[in-house]
Amino acid sequence: MEAESCPVVHIHKVTDSDGSTASVGKCPVPHAKKPTPTTENGNEQDEDNEFPDNPSYAEYKKIKRTMAMITNFYRSGSSMKFSNVEAMDGEIAKLEADVAMAEAQLKALEAKPSFGAHPKKKDYKRDLNEELSGLAKQKEGFLEKRKEFDGLYEWSKQIVKVCEWLEQNLDHYCLKTYPDLPEKVKESIKPMEELTPEQAKEYAKGLDEVVYNLQESQDFFLASVDGRLNKYHNIEQEIIEAQLEVIRKFPEDSARRLHVETELTKDLEYVKSLLVETPEANQRRHKMLKNHQDFFRVLKFNKEKLQAFGIAFDDQRKYDSKFDHYQD
Repeated sequence: MEAESCPVVHIHKVTDSDGSTASVGKCPVPHAKKPTPTTENGNEQDEDNEFPDNPSYAEYKKIKRTMAMITNFYRSGSSMKFSNVEAMDGEIAKLEADVAMAEAQLKALEAKPSFGAHPKKKDYKRDLNEELSGLAKQKEGFLEKRKEFDGLYEWSKQIVKVCEWLEQNLDHYCLKTYPDLPEKVKESIKPMEELTPEQAKEYAKGLDEVVYNLQESQDFFLASVDGRLNKYHNIEQEIIEAQLEVIRKFPEDSARRLHVETELTKDLEYVKSLLVETPEANQRRHKMLKNHQDFFRVLKFNKEKLQAFGIAFDDQRKYDSKFDHYQD
């Protein structure tokens, strides 16, 4: 929640992102988070004081920030998915270099007639052919994994596109909902392009996937707040300790005991670290749940907009957990 021989970048929960932007197609680089100015009473100070007394403008900015966090999460996720594709490409390139090297060795074995039927030549040739056969199978696995990573990346690009449209759509929602928006803000909002029925269906599908992912993320934080997650980790700790108790009854000079005990001890230390409660962590979890309320409110706005196009949302769709999106 929160291998192949290649490095794979994993994506965490929706709200694990701090909202920083990562460009699609590049490995995300951590950005220093700009400190938020505060007033004397500790509340966050509005970064843009041009219209500080306008409630409509304040609400507009809040909704915009919430949608931007959602979009930036998916941009970052798309970037990490592309990093997985690049990492696999690197592994395939190294494997192909190994194949070229082995093939060059085979060719060298035929370089001189004098090598003939020398026993050593036969040994080398046998070993090289076995190695090439193994490399060919390994490449098949790498190509299949790359295809999977590329499919995830293409899917994520589409979700980013949907989120960007939702952000634009949100401008127009606010324009209609908050009539007291400052004229300067109204003038900055670009006209919306008319959607075709196909585009409306496409965006509705993407919105469904975003909502589904967000619900899973909310479930995670609810479990961490109400104690279900700790119960899960406590059981995991007992499972590990039961295994350690058993293997420690076997001779200490057993190579297998040494290896398994080392791995289980690492697992135990990790699960114990997850059970350490701090006020800061608990405060963060509650903040994440509050953020989810804002996220769902913004997505509800967008769903209502798409329903105006006659789009029907199917709450009973079956989702593929491997790819985090549903199957038609």
